[in-house]
Amino acid sequence: MMQEMFNDLALLIPLMMLSICVVTDWRKRKIYNWVTIPGFILGIIYVIYAKTYSVSYGVSFFFLFLIVLFVYSHGAMRGGDVKLLMALSLFLTPGAFFFNSALFMFSAFFYFFFQTIRIKGLSQTVNDVKTDSLVLIVVGENNNSFANGVKSTFFPGGGAALISLCYIVTLFLFSY
Repeated sequence: MMQEMFNDLALLIPLMMLSICVVTDWRKRKIYNWVTIPGFILGIIYVIYAKTYSVSYGVSFFFLFLIVLFVYSHGAMRGGDVKLLMALSLFLTPGAFFFNSALFMFSAFFYFFFQTIRIKGLSQTVNDVKTDSLVLIVVGENNNSFANGVKSTFFPGGGAALISLCYIVTLFLFSY
């Protein structure tokens, strides 16, 4: 009975968070802490009481944190998107939240990639991506050739809309 209640909450809490965040991100371009912080706290409680693999979960969560910290520090995500993605990940299995994060990041990259192709053309965009990748690997910093000259265009509805789409796809693929 108690485990069933935790499973229901693990579905309900993220869907409530996503609903609120999509609306506020769409209208005001803002994801509020009053949504993500309680979701994060409830997610930690859920992991502690409902999951049996908390050590592997902690290691996976730490690596996810490092990845989104890197993405955030390079300006590819805003703080609300990072907090929402981290809070949501607590309600998924480690494999599901890595899939969810990868799906989100690849979707965001390809959205921006096609926006850049529209502005710079295919050959210049591909050259910029190669240059950025080489500099990142060799020097350890991003010189942003890819983004130079491209006005930042947000995903329609904001990052929360894309995060929601990816999360729903992940739920269907990793239903448990």
